[in-house]
Amino acid sequence: MALRRSPVMCLVLALAACRDPVGDEPASQPPDAGGRADGERAVAHAASDRPRGDQSADVADAPPRGEETFGPAKLRKLDDRAREALAQGEPDEPIPVEIHYVQSNETRHDLYFPFIANKGGAFVGVGSDQNYTMIAAARSELAFLLDIDLRVVDLHRMYQVLVVHHDDPRSLVDAWHEKNQATTRAVLEEAFADLPERERTRILRGFTTARETVYRHLERVIARKRGGEPTSWLSDPEHYAHVRALFQTGRVRIMPGDLAGAKSLQTVGSVCKAMNVPVRVFYMSNAEEYFKYTPQFVANVGALAFDDQGSMVLRTIYSKKWVHADLWAYQVQPLADFRTRLADRKNRSRNPMLRYAEIDGTLAKETGHEGLTLVAIDPPAEPG
Repeated sequence: MALRRSPVMCLVLALAACRDPVGDEPASQPPDAGGRADGERAVAHAASDRPRGDQSADVADAPPRGEETFGPAKLRKLDDRAREALAQGEPDEPIPVEIHYVQSNETRHDLYFPFIANKGGAFVGVGSDQNYTMIAAARSELAFLLDIDLRVVDLHRMYQVLVVHHDDPRSLVDAWHEKNQATTRAVLEEAFADLPERERTRILRGFTTARETVYRHLERVIARKRGGEPTSWLSDPEHYAHVRALFQTGRVRIMPGDLAGAKSLQTVGSVCKAMNVPVRVFYMSNAEEYFKYTPQFVANVGALAFDDQGSMVLRTIYSKKWVHADLWAYQVQPLADFRTRLADRKNRSRNPMLRYAEIDGTLAKETGHEGLTLVAIDPPAEPG
């Protein structure tokens, strides 16, 4: 008997399509997934598109002379007020799943680099460690890492500990090797010693279960290059140093998150406004394939404060109608344009939105870079 997929399971499968499950090599194609119909939960748009206010916990100020800085962007540790602001607000509840996706089968995030390089500001993204590559390329000042699966959230918490513990990419990858399992587990046990026992046990069990899969995945990531140039957070030592600096300075918030849910993105928007940091990169992977642009989702995107520095939406697409760079087509769209289109209710989901963009002449499928498409952006120069 065929099982009828619930709305919750459909969203689980949506995020599953962009990642590989524990214990599996990258799949030749994403698993089958159905649609999601969210309720008509209306939430008012944020009152302002730009963070401001004299009482904001501004994280972009130059560090005082003599204060320690971290990484290539010379980040300083957040002060007490900024740390408190970053922790404010509620996340969505995680969604129980049977399969945990701890690695990505997207490999061409370098296609995004020309559009996000050195953007700074805040990064918001779903999924596992692929986020770190985009965070590093953008030299983000804050990062919000969301996922519906608590095990993926826990994985980010493990990365947070281990990246700080290891000062270079090779030693971080080696930490996941079987020969170092006991040592790495001891580091995690110490880091999570003050957590409630049930939570600590869950995280450590997740390490044991995912360790081999994560190790094999990270070996691929650290070897990732294009035209002889490093293209991942592990193959480029400067990228790794930036990710490490974000963790060292307390600038990453890790939490459960549902893009169409009522809490997490609203929280991100509120925090960014309180901290006077605009969202410059919003990475959704392929999640849009499996939910409608409900009033709640529209309100969530509307809550993301941005400025005139070119905030970008990044997505991946799996469809025979699109040229793929690997298993995926990669697309970039200005956040301002995305919000404008969301306000027009004829754009009820991703596919109609892109169809209308093609009709109005703002969808560029021929960009000179195979697998890259653009919405409301001029194509980059042809590769040399």
